[in-house]
Amino acid sequence: MFRGISKASLDDRGRFAMPTRFRDALRSRSDGKLVITIDRQDKCLLLYPDGEWTAVENGLERLSNLRPAVRQLQRMIVGFATDVELDNSGRVLIPPILRNYAEIDRSVMVMGQPNKLELWSEEILNAEMPLWRSQGNEAFESLKELADIQLADIRL
Repeated sequence: MFRGISKASLDDRGRFAMPTRFRDALRSRSDGKLVITIDRQDKCLLLYPDGEWTAVENGLERLSNLRPAVRQLQRMIVGFATDVELDNSGRVLIPPILRNYAEIDRSVMVMGQPNKLELWSEEILNAEMPLWRSQGNEAFESLKELADIQLADIRL
């Protein structure tokens, strides 16, 4: 599990130093082997430890690609997936095509999620956060319906 958010700067080659809070967990979970791809719903990138990526890829592979929506999902998520590694200095290279997709220029916001990290342009993240807050109640109601959970049991 990854928690929290940190800011990092890109160098001229498109590398950023992975924040220490995440670096140690990535090394222990995947020996520094990672997969980075696009998020189809938001303008950010998803960075998975290798083992977590394998589970995602296997799940996508099990879907029937006879359905156009599934084919497009597979095309986008797997098609943009790129193997990357933490180098000896704890840096990760974001390939140019992925930096362009997420509009990441000089700084990257690294946000923890249960099985992955999200990489955001600072400007896009700052623009999205007020929207997330305003849509929060609707989103939680949707979760309640989908997962049949009691919101009173969730401590925020």
